[in-house]
Amino acid sequence: MFRKEIPLTITFVSGVILVFAWLLKVPVLKQASAELVRWNVVVSAFAAGLGGANLLRIHYKRVNTRKETWVYSLILLVALVCFVTLGISTGLNGKTYRYVWTNLLTPLSATTFSLNAFWISSAAYRAFRIKTGEAAALAVAAVLVMLGRVGIGEIIYAKMPAIADWIIAVPNTAGMRGVTIGGALGAVSVCFRVVLGLERSHFGGLGE
Repeated sequence: MFRKEIPLTITFVSGVILVFAWLLKVPVLKQASAELVRWNVVVSAFAAGLGGANLLRIHYKRVNTRKETWVYSLILLVALVCFVTLGISTGLNGKTYRYVWTNLLTPLSATTFSLNAFWISSAAYRAFRIKTGEAAALAVAAVLVMLGRVGIGEIIYAKMPAIADWIIAVPNTAGMRGVTIGGALGAVSVCFRVVLGLERSHFGGLGE
């Protein structure tokens, strides 16, 4: 029981200080808030290191037990160790480090990101199956925007680019603002639950 109360108390006190420092603009609270933010950077660095160590442990176990796709785990381990060692020995601005980053990691990242095109195409196919009024509106808007972004659209109708710009600037922006506001409200509610100790899943076994 006592183990759970310590992190809950620290979370509550830190959250209250940060909130009131933002609301009241009191110098003492501002200093305490700035100090907590610096502590957060240190804790985040340790958390990143712990995550890397856990990643090594999980994939080493897969390689050691020869589980399915263990070869990919071996490649990940070799790449991770080599890249970290290279970064520590030569620095982030070292020629070898920058060469590996530019000629190896960047193309791999671009390749991985390009695979999203297939997922987007699949999602678009499912979304454009017109079964409801909302799906029909989405399909019409998507077709108009695509026609407004290619040359053939302006040939079909001279004002097609202007229509595409209006769809993006007005209905699309309104929808994005609604999603942003909803996400912000959800984030605020989760923060309050964490500060008040109602949300304990981030404590793992301690929260049970």
